[in-house]
Amino acid sequence: MATMLVVDDDPAWRALYQMAFDGRFEIWEAMDGQHGLSLLDSVNPDVILLDLRMPRMDGLDFIRRLDLRGVHAPIVVCSGTFTDGEKPSIPGVQLTPKTPDLRDLWDALCAAVPEVARTVAQAQHGVLAGEETYWRD
Repeated sequence: MATMLVVDDDPAWRALYQMAFDGRFEIWEAMDGQHGLSLLDSVNPDVILLDLRMPRMDGLDFIRRLDLRGVHAPIVVCSGTFTDGEKPSIPGVQLTPKTPDLRDLWDALCAAVPEVARTVAQAQHGVLAGEETYWRD
C-alpha cells in the first residue's frame, strides 16, 4: 500500500482526507511543515498532500526544504489560497483547490502515484467481474 504524508494544520481537513483515502493509502499526519519534515525519515512517503498556509512553516518553505534535503516524493498541494486562474507555478507539484469535493484531488493523487490508480482500477474490475458471476432477481 502506498504511503501518504498529509501536512495540514486544520484537523477537520486531515480527518476528511483520512476518511476519504484510508484503505487506499497508509496515511500519516503532520500539523505543519516542521512536523512534516520531522516525520519524513520514518514515513518515507510515496506522496505528500500539502496545505500552503500553516503556522511555523508554510507549504512553500516546506517544499524548499524538501528540495534541500534531496527528497523527491510527489507533492500535491491542496489549498484554498488560489483559484483556477491564479494557481502559482511550482515545478513538479500538482495543484488542486481545497474543496469538500475531492474528485480533483483524487485525480491529482492518481497522477502523482500511478500505482494507486492501477490498484483501484484492478479492484473495481474485480468487483465488476465478481458481480457478473452472481444471479440477481
